[in-house]
Amino acid sequence: MKSGRDEARFYTGRGVGELDLETIASALTGLGQVRLRAEKCIRTLSPWATCQRCLEVCPVDGIELQNGRPGLKECRRCGLCAVACPTGALEDPEHTHAFILARGQEIIAATGQVIFSCARGEDERLPQGLFVVPCLGAVAPEIMVALAARGQTGFRYRPEDCAACPWGEKGQELFKNSFSWAQRTLATLELPHDRLVQGANLNPATAPKRPVSQASHAATAAMGRREFFRSLVRGIKVPGVKVATPAPGPGTKQAVFPGERMSILREALQQVRPETGYPARARLPLASLELAGPCYLCNICSRLCPAGALDLAEGKLRFTPARCNHCGLCLAVCPQHSLTWGENLAIETVASKVTFNLATAGEHLCANCGETFQASAGATECLRCYLNRKLAGPGQKPAGENC
Repeated sequence: MKSGRDEARFYTGRGVGELDLETIASALTGLGQVRLRAEKCIRTLSPWATCQRCLEVCPVDGIELQNGRPGLKECRRCGLCAVACPTGALEDPEHTHAFILARGQEIIAATGQVIFSCARGEDERLPQGLFVVPCLGAVAPEIMVALAARGQTGFRYRPEDCAACPWGEKGQELFKNSFSWAQRTLATLELPHDRLVQGANLNPATAPKRPVSQASHAATAAMGRREFFRSLVRGIKVPGVKVATPAPGPGTKQAVFPGERMSILREALQQVRPETGYPARARLPLASLELAGPCYLCNICSRLCPAGALDLAEGKLRFTPARCNHCGLCLAVCPQHSLTWGENLAIETVASKVTFNLATAGEHLCANCGETFQASAGATECLRCYLNRKLAGPGQKPAGENC
């Protein structure tokens, strides 16, 4: 039997290490705030990225750019940045999207409905079945749709609470935008309009719809709680312990982080999908990616896409809408600015994870230098001549003309 300080053991995959409780406490310091995973931020992936949604939504100006990349200087854990961030680079470890979804599903399974409320508008005597979140704006619109597909989902929204809240103005705006988007999506899915409601006096159901102890519901809730503890452990650096990571090989593509919220939305669409599939006219309030000019299939957008929605293979640039997180990085890094947001996505392309070709390589003759080159339809000059013309300064003759 050990005396004094107890020791905690953990398995690293390469051996057993020992940590005393003081070291564990030290490692856990600073977890009481939203966590930033820089490797998922598009500003880390390219200097051409101009996204600053987290800065714009933070109500306490707690995020600042450091050498062009965001950094946390203050955090009140409202959770708004986690919803505003398109790539999931920011998350509250206690209120991840997966946890909010799992907990909401658990409440719906027990009572038939879930009612969200912000923490400011509640006292200690909370009615059973009420889901209290830091701010209503911290609930992502995809989660609203996913929960409403299972049962009635309500938000106890009181403008006076927002008026008295230090982050109420931005939280209120984000909540309204998310709620409106979710309502439009549900209308497109032809689900009853009362599946998603808001009001000042919404109350959770008092009588359980079915026993809470059903194995399937318990498993769903447990997964949400495990997600919370996994998020606590993730990113902790333990003194004296090394985690083995494979060395990147030549030509290794940028790490891919599939969009969690798009996965949540796709599962909801599959759940209520008609047997014959969604009609072509049924479209989500999400823009599709389209070509606005010739594509030289240079592979820049597909290599940098953080969600793996773009892929270049066999002379074709392919797009999978179900993976796209709409971060806009591909538009920012395209040298020819040939990508743009177009018409709204057909629901079936997301529900069935359809992949289609954005551009197909063909052989062309450059009008400037006469060389043959590969590009999509509509290209009249090779990429070298195009870039030389674009980079030519005032009064300079484009180098492409001398090829």
